[in-house]
Formats: sequence, structure tokens, C-alpha cells
Amino acid sequence: MALIPIHALLEQTVAELQRFLAMIATERQALVSGDINQLSGIVEEKSALATRLASLEAQRENALHEAGFATGSEGVDGWLAANATTFALPATTAIPMVWQQLITLAAEAKRENEINGKLIGARMQQNQQALGLLLGESADTTTYDAGGQQKSTAGRRPLGSA
Repeated sequence: MALIPIHALLEQTVAELQRFLAMIATERQALVSGDINQLSGIVEEKSALATRLASLEAQRENALHEAGFATGSEGVDGWLAANATTFALPATTAIPMVWQQLITLAAEAKRENEINGKLIGARMQQNQQALGLLLGESADTTTYDAGGQQKSTAGRRPLGSA
């Protein structure tokens, strides 16, 4: 099997990262608006994009290894340095910029995805609190009667009970 050139893998990864960031933005809109019906499709597409990104990374690592370079960013940096004279040609000057763009987009995707994770966590906490109230659980388990004595909440009934 012929290896896809490393520069093509970098360009494909940048394109997929841009799609991934767009999906994160769509996910954020659904989270903020509370549109839970849209989330399952978003999660599926986001998962497919993450799988595609992992595949591209594995292909890049393999191509670097086959070309005699280390893996990871160290390997790409070495590959760029070894091919610096080639990248001075007009048709290839953008390749080092593509690598920098990939690094920037990956960091942005990580940061934006973490923000969405925090939004999901906050939404889950709100839902747990609302469910607790509906089930008759007190948000503050320490209550007192008019005389200042601690009062048991064990006898409380959930909302909607007769």
C-alpha cells in the first residue's frame, strides 16, 4: 500500500479539524438553547469526525516512521527541517504553515470541547437538582423548626403525591 504523502495528511487533518470545530459550535448552540433532540445526531457526527482524526494521525505517524522520522510533533518538525529546501519552492511554501495551522486548530478544538463538557456538566447538575426537588429531596438537608430544633425531612412526600 502506497503511503499518502505527509503534507497531504496534514492538509486532510486541518480540513477535518475545521469540520470538528464547526460541529463543536453546533453542539454548543444546542446545549445553550436546550435542544436535546439535536444532540444525538451531533454526538454521532462528532464521534465519526474524532475517529477520522485519529485515523489520519495514525496514518501520519506511520508515514513519518516509514520516512525514518520520530512520531508526534517532534517527527513532523524533523520532517519539515529535513525538507526545508523543498518547502522554499513556490508550490510547497504553505506546508510549514499547514502544520502550524493544525497545531492551532487542535488546541482550539481541545479548548472548545472542554467548554462544551463543562456546559454538559452544568446542565446535568441542574437536571439532578430539579429531579431531587421533584422527588421531595431537600437541597439543604439541615432544616430547623420554629423552636430552633433540627427537623427530620424523612417524612416529606415527593411533589405530586397524595
